Amino acid sequence: MMDLSYSPDWLDGLKWTVIAGFCFSFLLSFGMGANNCANAWGTSVGSGVLRLWQAYILSSIFDVLGAGLLGYRVTDTIQKGIIEIDVYNVYSLQNETFNTTYDLVPSCNNTSASQDSSTCSVYTAAEYVMGALSALLATAIWLILASVAKMPASATQSIIGASLGYSLVLRGTQGIKWKMIIDIVVAWFTSPILAGIIASIFYLIIKFAVMRRRDPFEAALKFVPVFFWFTLAVNLFTVFYEGSKYLHFDKIPWWGALIISNGIGLLVALLIRFFFTNWMRKRATRLFEEEVARSAESALVANRDINTTNKITPAKISIISDAFRSVEEPYATYPDHKFSSPAQDHVEKKSSKYYLRQFLLPVVENRKAIKVFHILQVLSACFLSFADGANNTANSVGPLLGIYMTYKTGLASGDMTNMATDTQLIILFGVFSMVIGFWVLGHRVIKTIANELTEITASSGFAIELGTAFTVLIASKLGIPISVTDCAIGAIIFVGIARSSSFSSVSWRTLTNIVLTWIITIPATAGIAALITYLLVHFYLGTI
Repeated sequence: MMDLSYSPDWLDGLKWTVIAGFCFSFLLSFGMGANNCANAWGTSVGSGVLRLWQAYILSSIFDVLGAGLLGYRVTDTIQKGIIEIDVYNVYSLQNETFNTTYDLVPSCNNTSASQDSSTCSVYTAAEYVMGALSALLATAIWLILASVAKMPASATQSIIGASLGYSLVLRGTQGIKWKMIIDIVVAWFTSPILAGIIASIFYLIIKFAVMRRRDPFEAALKFVPVFFWFTLAVNLFTVFYEGSKYLHFDKIPWWGALIISNGIGLLVALLIRFFFTNWMRKRATRLFEEEVARSAESALVANRDINTTNKITPAKISIISDAFRSVEEPYATYPDHKFSSPAQDHVEKKSSKYYLRQFLLPVVENRKAIKVFHILQVLSACFLSFADGANNTANSVGPLLGIYMTYKTGLASGDMTNMATDTQLIILFGVFSMVIGFWVLGHRVIKTIANELTEITASSGFAIELGTAFTVLIASKLGIPISVTDCAIGAIIFVGIARSSSFSSVSWRTLTNIVLTWIITIPATAGIAALITYLLVHFYLGTI
């Protein structure tokens, strides 16, 4: 048991907590990388746009950029926004009789006039350090367990639950910012719905502007520059508006950020339109032809299982023709008219049923047009990964930064701007740990998000990622704490329903398991953190 005395050299006894904090933070960041990085890349991998190793590389780049440029803001919120750290302040006064001893007093302002104010110091109590350690370890344990079980768990909810757990043990309800907690609970319900609605709107725009045209392939090529402009403008606005103070982005007014982001988006859109359209046309055509060839080959193999002879029979010709038609003319494979086609829309254009058909009935997506969306989905996934790095890194380094600042300055609630270099290095430590976790275990959760909730194509994946990123942007600017995991899964479900106009397209069993994981996250992490905190404080500090 530690003989704790808040003398000027008491901080030397916290050195082991800093080392343990870095170890636990690595475990937590590792678990977040394994679990939460799948939010950005699950849809891209699921729709076949990217291979897993490509997602690993791009995530490594954009998560680091997001954490380095914007991570400091959310880190400060996680460190100080849930628990009032000042309730852990202790005031140490040098004893008048024995100058080598120090006594705890209610406040330095209440010391007698005969005593020099320099003999009274304020520190963050050692109990807070034990609690922060417990929060890191509890959240790391929970996220790694969720990753092994292949369930997407929210890192934000996990660290909040753990913070509540240790604070209830140490200070009861004192210092808990209940308004923030209520906002978070409300956000659990609103953010997935908002993300789903926005993503569905984007998908309906794609369906109306591209997939329902008489030539969806050419329509997709025409609209790619527009989508590029919008995607870049929205995401770059989040970078420049109230951005990194280290790069002086925080000094740019909102109208300046709007002009810069739209200017860059427009410039890139013009470059795409006049210099890259032919490249996209050739690439999409090549990918489409490869898909047709694979379909024909699969049809031949299936027919060979029925008829082992090598003769060209009418049955073989029919199978090969159907294979080509199912890819090149998908509407021909649905004679019962459960799906609408551009040809049907053209005939019914003057009918009242036309407008209902545009939004209510699903449309079989043109396979050739889908290939055009590959580059757009990679773009939206990169920016979503950027946002993930900016937000989720704070969950693991916020408590670590509190421990580190207590060790270096004596106060966890100090101003981070006075330790800008150390703060940035700790944030980078967290994001690199996330990247390692994503490389090692990320494929397990990616499989759940990519394939087990609903079918995802490049066009629907683009809508999902853009809707998720847009929701996170709105919530961030309004100061509403939300989970990127909740938003991503909400967008996937809503787009899956909008795409098929059927609730049967969603795997409700998988969704139920995910929702159950969300529900038990806070009580589970709170319980684990409370237990660890009690054991540490009781056996090491002996104060409870």
